[in-house]
Amino acid sequence: MGAILTALILAGTAAMMSTHLYTPSLPHLADFFHTSPAVVKLSLSFNALAFGFSQLIHGPLSDRFGRRPVMLGGVTFFILFSLACAFAQSIYQLIVVRVFQGMSASVEAVLVLAIIHDLFDVTDRVRALAIYGMAVALAPATAAIIGGYVHAWLGWRANFGLIALIGLLALVLIRRLLPESSVPDKNSIKPIRILKEYGQLLTNRGFLSYAIISGAGSGMIMAFVTAGPFVLISYFNVAPQHYGLYLLMPVLAYICANLITKQVAGKIDIETLLRLGLLVTVVGAITLSGLVFSGFQGAVSLSLAMAVTTFGLGPVFAIVPMRALGSAGGSIGVASALVSTIPPIMGGLASASLSVLHDGTSRPLALTVLGMLFIAGFAYWISLRQA
Repeated sequence: MGAILTALILAGTAAMMSTHLYTPSLPHLADFFHTSPAVVKLSLSFNALAFGFSQLIHGPLSDRFGRRPVMLGGVTFFILFSLACAFAQSIYQLIVVRVFQGMSASVEAVLVLAIIHDLFDVTDRVRALAIYGMAVALAPATAAIIGGYVHAWLGWRANFGLIALIGLLALVLIRRLLPESSVPDKNSIKPIRILKEYGQLLTNRGFLSYAIISGAGSGMIMAFVTAGPFVLISYFNVAPQHYGLYLLMPVLAYICANLITKQVAGKIDIETLLRLGLLVTVVGAITLSGLVFSGFQGAVSLSLAMAVTTFGLGPVFAIVPMRALGSAGGSIGVASALVSTIPPIMGGLASASLSVLHDGTSRPLALTVLGMLFIAGFAYWISLRQA
């Protein structure tokens, strides 16, 4: 099982780094392409939306052709579109290619959940997701640190070449380590069947509530990832090569939470663990917003408040996806696709809201985080009513 997780972790790392490696370049891209920060942010939001919606296709494809070939195809296209990003000649070309890069990167998100569900029991699924989340969480911070220095030394285009190289390494290991974990179903890609299964999931309140909780958490993180470079670099004058150090605080908090989750899974009731995670998330999100609106904000204080938020999201992300799949019934590929689609879509919406609300301050970040917190709370209330 360790070899399988290794392959999944590398694929997940490549997908995560496709966004975070070039975030230190975002303020520079506005000047480079002679456009506004709001337009540059669309390269994040459209990528996230494409990442989310395309999973609705990848899930049924993995049921029909198997998890392994779909994963290999997705990583191959990811490499090609990453190289295409490096050669973009305008911001609009970059946005378009980022859409296709997001579509190919999303294969991993669907298949990680499906493969873990295929191969692990209930308790081991929580542990496996905690280990996976802990490892993949290192990608944003390390990518931002590396990306900042690559940007300073070689320019923003070199970051996309580095992403393609990481994708190539992932492709090699997946071919060697990842087995097939499902039995292909020839009827799984019939349009009527797919629409019926998605329709059933969209009317399943238990499934949707857990998926939306995960999505709202992703929205909080995406809000910080999108606004962070502009708030920290442009507003608080943090050097691009140092930006990743501020992102490291939320990442380390998330990793610590996943370490704890892995250790206590099976010893503490899963529902109690979920409630504790949500409570800490509330404290972090409200603290961040309070700092912004009270005027006592700073680069370090905002990063620490976000660290409290991500610490709470550690057990949440380890529990709610499998809770959603457990409430779904039917095709695991289709259910995995939808439960994996909602977080990036909500992340894309959070990123888009920052473009709409952009005013050169950190207030749009606080408003977006509060909005996602409200959505998560409402979804959890619905899940309790369905229990």
